[in-house]
Parts: sequence; structure tokens; C-alpha cells
Amino acid sequence: MNRKEGGIIPEIDKEGYREIYILGILTFLLMFSVTLIYPVMEDFVMERFYVTSVAETSLFVSINLAAYVIFSLIWGSTSDKLGKRKIFIVTGFLGNALLMFSLTLAPTMSALLALRFIEGAFTVMAFSLIMTSVLDLVKKTQYGKGMGILGLGMASGNAMGAPFGGKIGSIDPLYPLYFGSLLLLLGALIAALMLKERKLDSRPTSFIDSLMLLRKEKRIFIPYAFSFVERFTVGFFVGVFPLMLAINYGMGPGTIGMYMAAFLIPFAMLQYPFGVISDRIGRVPPLIVGSVLYSIIVISVGFTAPPLLVLVMVIGGVAGALMYPPSAALAGDFADPSKRGTAMGGFNLFGSLGFAIGPFTGGLIADSYGFHVSFAAAGLAVFLVALIFLPVLISVSRNK
Repeated sequence: MNRKEGGIIPEIDKEGYREIYILGILTFLLMFSVTLIYPVMEDFVMERFYVTSVAETSLFVSINLAAYVIFSLIWGSTSDKLGKRKIFIVTGFLGNALLMFSLTLAPTMSALLALRFIEGAFTVMAFSLIMTSVLDLVKKTQYGKGMGILGLGMASGNAMGAPFGGKIGSIDPLYPLYFGSLLLLLGALIAALMLKERKLDSRPTSFIDSLMLLRKEKRIFIPYAFSFVERFTVGFFVGVFPLMLAINYGMGPGTIGMYMAAFLIPFAMLQYPFGVISDRIGRVPPLIVGSVLYSIIVISVGFTAPPLLVLVMVIGGVAGALMYPPSAALAGDFADPSKRGTAMGGFNLFGSLGFAIGPFTGGLIADSYGFHVSFAAAGLAVFLVALIFLPVLISVSRNK
């Protein structure tokens, strides 16, 4: 990829930088709000609707992610065709706020799941178009920096949302949804007042033309594959890791949260600096080094006992942060300027798909062969993706 192509987008000014930081704040508010509810799922879903099955309860998460998968490309391609981003971001926050509040009024489990699906459609509308807006604002040589800012907002929101939701949810399981709805309304207000609807230099001729990016630019499936496998392994950490700590080592929720924080804090804090590094030395070196290191660490999780496991989790957070900004930036690098919404929609589609099937796959393997085999399989998946695409990535690096 020729770096001179970055000249398609003008030098970013101070106002543009301010807008990128606003997008980072919006990402934090979005991720913080949507993770508030996870610690109170037992009270909010199982006890409220008399659900006894863990599998049925898990549909509350799975159906939300299914909406991500279905609507990621739809919103991105529609945004490309209309040449607008801001209206999608504002609508995404407003719709998410309304749907999150409506969950508290759902009369049946079926109604709850239907509302949860629609909520997911609005969530991914806001998130995908936030990511796309960064690509609209910066040069290609600064995509890593921009994605690092969003990665910081995303990871920080995920890390802080669940613990806070657990605190207020212990008072009343509906409080996380009320509070999340208010934060999402705040996000809509910030987006409406502080983002600009910028004129795009070019647009696809139709919705189908926008989707043709995926047919014409085959290399874009490289960052999509890394997005899938990274979120796939996160699914193991969300669904299998807490159970491993509880069953194998008798840990309680507080201690489990500390081990999760050991991963999430460095993962969040290093997004921005590693994004800057990927702009300076290229996407490929940090992506390959991060993938190999991350695969080794994920494999090690199932074979390492506390307290050494804390160190393993910290290193895993560092390696994960090394992977995310360059993979997201690479999707932007490969995208036609008129089809960035489609490009980032696809990136989110594959990531959401990985996250959706990760916990279930990890649980199946753990049930049959043990936790150590489950994490070994997750780590090997990362290594195989890196190995498969290594020749193409080397070629990309040489021809940049």
C-alpha cells in the first residue's frame, strides 16, 4: 500500500483532532453502557422471567451479537451510499437508549429477546460509524493512531462497565439499565452538538456497489480474519476463564474480577501508543509479533496456576493491545475511500461473529477435554491465522 495515497485525505487540523477525541469519548460511553447489565443477568433474566436454563439465559447475549453480525454491513454500506456518518451515530445512540430502557418493561422472555435484538442493531450502527468517521478524518498514515484512540475508549468502557454495573445492580437489577439509558442519551447529545456532518469526497453509486468492495479487494479479509480470531479468544476469556478460576481454584467474584483486570487494564492503556507505533513502522510487524505472543499466552492460560497466572494475563493484555489497532487500521488501508463504511462494517461483522461463537465453542471443548485444551485450541487458532496470512502480510509490508 503506497503511503502517498494518504494524500487523498487532507492534513488533519486541530478541530479534526478534537473530533477524534470526541469519537473516543463516545466509544467509551457506548461500551460502558452496554456492559453494565452483564453482572446482573441472573437477577434480570433468570429470576425475572423464571428461566432455569443457562443456555436459554445466554440467548440474551447471543441474540444481541446476532444483530451486530446482520446489521454491520447494512449500516456501513447505507452510510457510504448516503455520504453521511453523524446521523447514524446520533440515531444509534438514541435508539440504543430507548431500547435499553424498554428492556425493563418487557413482559415476557420472548419480548425481551426481540427488544434485545433491535437494541443490538442500534449499538452496531453507532459503533461502526464511529470507526468509519475516524477514517474520514485522518490520513492513512495516522489510521493506527485514530484506531488506538477508539481502542482505548472501547477497552476502557468494557473494563469499567461490568464492575460498575455489578455495584449498582446489587441495589436493584434495573438500575444498570436506567443508568445506561441516561449515558446513551448523553452520548446522543454530545454527538449531535459536537460532531460535524462532513462532506465525503466520493460515494458509491449504489448499495450493491458499496458491497462490491468485499469482492474487489480480497486483501481486506486479512484484517477481518484477525478481528474474528481476536474476538473469538475474548469470548473464551468472558465465558470460560471465570468458570476455570471458580472451578479449578475456588475463586470468588472479587478475585476473578482482579484477574480479568490484569488483562483488561494493559489492553486498554496500550491501545493508543501501539496504534502510533503501527503508523510509524507499519501494520505488519506489530500485528505478527502481537499475534504470535498472544497465541502463546492464550495457550499458557490453561496450564498456569495462580499467582503466576496474573503475570500471564498482564502479558496477554499487552499482546492483545499490540494486535487490535494495526488490524483495524489495515482494514482502512485496504478500503476504497468511498466505501469505508462497508470496510469497517465488515470488520465489526467478523469480530462480532468471533465473539458470538467463542464462549460456546470454548465451553464445548472444556466440557469434553478440560480447560487447558480449551485455551490451547483458542491460542492455536490465533497462531494459525497469523501463519496462513504471513506471506501476504510480508508482501503488503514490502509494497507499502
